Amino acid sequence: MNFFDEMAGVWDRTSRPDAAKIASLLSLLRLSQGETVLDVGTGTGVMIPYIRERVGSYVPIVAVDSSAKMLHEASLRYAGEGVHFIQADVERDRLAGRFDAILLYSVFPHFRYPVDTIARLVTDNLRCGGRLLIAHAQGRRHLNQIHERLVSQVFSRKLLPVAEQVEQFTRVGLTVTSFDETDESYHILLQGVGVGDELSVSVAEAIYE
Repeated sequence: MNFFDEMAGVWDRTSRPDAAKIASLLSLLRLSQGETVLDVGTGTGVMIPYIRERVGSYVPIVAVDSSAKMLHEASLRYAGEGVHFIQADVERDRLAGRFDAILLYSVFPHFRYPVDTIARLVTDNLRCGGRLLIAHAQGRRHLNQIHERLVSQVFSRKLLPVAEQVEQFTRVGLTVTSFDETDESYHILLQGVGVGDELSVSVAEAIYE
């Protein structure tokens, strides 16, 4: 059983979100009524009520996670609320559909191929002019310390300084519209490419040149 399956039943008791921080980060996506959202790494569905508040009651939200037990917890909590839960590994599985916004909250360090994964989500699943937000309600150093302690239980990479990570994204042709990090948060906001647009170089060329 993987780490997140093991933690699913107690996750919400051990990880309490800061509503003010989450609202501040989510405001970067500029969600409006009627917009479609893909919540990648939804876990127990922490972000779902915040998303729902902004897009309205009748717009489907697609929530994806690789952990079956995390999704089970989320589906129990938000049954009948118009959320479509999908078990998938976004690094391996292709997702159907395009969205106005894609949210990756507290999941980015667990990607083995971060630039490739984000590039594919932008090109395959984000509408032209859509927004993709990588967000953490904790600072990079604190998160890296937590993940160092969990290294034997779950895969995680060290978060790079935000400017370095942005450089990797822009090197492959992704458009970053906002980024920042403090002791309390970390975010990168990207914009969708136009229909038919291609990234400037391959991910492999960009990272390993």
